[in-house]
Amino acid sequence: MSDTTPPAAGEPPVPPVAPPVPPAPQNPQAPQAPQPPVGGYQSAPPPPQSQPPVQGYAQNQPPAYGQAPQQGYGQQTPPPGYPPQQQQPYYGYQAPATPPMNTLAIITIILAFVFSIAGIVTGHIALKQIDRTGEQGRGLAKAGLILSYVFTGLGVLLVIFYIVFVVLAIAIAGTSGTYY
Repeated sequence: MSDTTPPAAGEPPVPPVAPPVPPAPQNPQAPQAPQPPVGGYQSAPPPPQSQPPVQGYAQNQPPAYGQAPQQGYGQQTPPPGYPPQQQQPYYGYQAPATPPMNTLAIITIILAFVFSIAGIVTGHIALKQIDRTGEQGRGLAKAGLILSYVFTGLGVLLVIFYIVFVVLAIAIAGTSGTYY
């Protein structure tokens, strides 16, 4: 970029700056590029044909068959006799592990509907285990325990009503008045 403003009165004019002259190639057999004039600008000479193509940053191609893989900037080969260093994987943030569900709590809720007395026993054992180990399932064990008590109470009431019904049936049948 050149300054197109005229110099102020009393200042000498500034000559344009010439671009740097490229050094001569080291290979004497390579053709010489013409030298640019000192005061003018010229486009850059084409690269010599003997240079390999420049590889960019984004080339992640595997090496061709029979060629050794090239090492990047941050990769160094270990000395002979030592295994290559493995980079530790990054796992990021991990949520804390939740404790497992207590198995007896699940069994308690099932036994409450099938065999409620066994549900009462396993419910109390499950609550003790949950207090001791810190497992999940306290609500499930309590629900199974409550249902077991309710179904056991209903079963006891049903048995009492059955006994009362049988006794009343026998009493009514005995007073019906038919004697032999």
